[in-house]
Amino acid sequence: MMESKEVYDAPVTEVQNDTRVGTVNPVGETLNRYGEEYVGKYRRSFVSRHIQIVTLGSNIGSGLFISTGKALRNAGPGNMIIGYTAVMTMVVATLQALTEMTVAFPVSGSLIDYADRFIDPALAFGIGFGEWLAWTTVLAAEGAAFNVIVQYWTDAVPVAVWMTIILLITFGIHACPVRVFAEVQYATSLLKVVVLLIFIFTSAAMVGGAGPTGKVHDGEYYRELPAFLHNVKGTCLCAIYAIWGVGDQVYVGIMGGETKNPRYSMPRAVKSVGIRVYFFFMLIVIFITLLVPLNDERLLGGSGINASPLVIALNDAGINGIPQLLNAAFLIISATGGLEPLYIASRVMRHMALSGMLPKKLANVDSKGRPTWALFVTGLFTITFTYINCSNTGATIFNWYVSLTTEAFVASTIFMTAWVVLAWCSIRFHAAIRAQGSTILEGKYAYKARFWPVGPIFLGVSAFLVLVGLFADALYPVGGTPLNAYDFFMTYLGVPLVLVATIGYKIIRRTKLRRAGEIDLVTGHQPLTEEQEKFLDHYYSQSMGKRIWSYISTSD
Repeated sequence: MMESKEVYDAPVTEVQNDTRVGTVNPVGETLNRYGEEYVGKYRRSFVSRHIQIVTLGSNIGSGLFISTGKALRNAGPGNMIIGYTAVMTMVVATLQALTEMTVAFPVSGSLIDYADRFIDPALAFGIGFGEWLAWTTVLAAEGAAFNVIVQYWTDAVPVAVWMTIILLITFGIHACPVRVFAEVQYATSLLKVVVLLIFIFTSAAMVGGAGPTGKVHDGEYYRELPAFLHNVKGTCLCAIYAIWGVGDQVYVGIMGGETKNPRYSMPRAVKSVGIRVYFFFMLIVIFITLLVPLNDERLLGGSGINASPLVIALNDAGINGIPQLLNAAFLIISATGGLEPLYIASRVMRHMALSGMLPKKLANVDSKGRPTWALFVTGLFTITFTYINCSNTGATIFNWYVSLTTEAFVASTIFMTAWVVLAWCSIRFHAAIRAQGSTILEGKYAYKARFWPVGPIFLGVSAFLVLVGLFADALYPVGGTPLNAYDFFMTYLGVPLVLVATIGYKIIRRTKLRRAGEIDLVTGHQPLTEEQEKFLDHYYSQSMGKRIWSYISTSD
């Protein structure tokens, strides 16, 4: 087995994916995996504090504060606890499996590269296409979401104006060096964490009777109303809403491809972020089930932040000021809400181009580390989707994309399909290690996923069962018309889109499943350098207090 010649600050993705690492043409230009001229490289712009805070903040969005109301209304508090607990456990399993592969192969293609490397290029194309489409339409929906929040104060400004503002902010920040994007994401993620903490402390106080009304909540809604609505279907619905709230953990892997020190930053993020996400989300869910009855009409009749069960609880307790403060915070968060979707979509498109799945022009990266053509093309689609929504006819068309993206396409079908693929990749990764006798997961400071193989098996089976439950709900929707084609495709179109893309690519390119003994475990792997080992030796020689402080310190 050949030795990898990669160094710590080596170009990300293109050389690391090259089956001929370090190969140069006669004039000294580095070639990519297809023998074409070197198309540029990403810069490792993310440092430890970015990974710690941004990975946590990316899991906190409007889904946590609004979709929780839909989950409570449609499934009941008991199903809500079960569904969210299952998904939060899946998040921990996802982060473990993803980080193990990311530390071994820190490429910005993340899941797409792993699906190609460990399973089949056709599957990589299918899941890449789904991720790109999902996140592109998420970005397009941010302008409308911003308008909903602004309407808390005024509806005098046309929605097209707000959508234009969102696009200008998003494109303007992505036109800057990647470090600017990292810092903005860091700041908005901190704001999200502050908002979440305000919710948690205020909710705890309201359970004990805080507020002018002084009502104490002792679980009366569990006793007076049904705790489990629609049985197993209700649990699956809650899982779907939980996925919408927690978001796509694949973002962590994509960031790992542009992280300064992935061997140091990524494991720390998994250890802290997985636990924090689990803890924060479950606290919020428990408080919601205690504070708000499932039959409260405002859960479905409200709009924007006013439909949040936590805002409903604040109003019922007679607490003034905090709802306005939270709405102002969400206005800022929403104004930069398009940054993450454009980042993910452009990186996905760029990696697919680099792998030969899309025109090679889309793989170009400029001197600032920006995938210019992938950003440009994704931006064009985003602009089209965004302004389609400004007309009545266009809104009907766009509703297909919005509903698929926010509630079904991204938050359920694409996320769940991606998690199934991720679990499969983890199993195949270990199969290749066994078949080849590789030592890639051995040695000092090597990272191994905890609870393997239980973790990926649980993740894959659970995600698949959620997709089955969503399929049943698409056929017989709660509160909808059974066997309605329009409702079915509004809910479940994501899965057939990915399947068609995968099968079509396989037929056209005639790809084959990777054999365990032939899977590439060399290209892109970064052995621990002497400098990195000294850094980690120093870190782990520190007291526990200093190491804990490093999780919240802004130094790197």
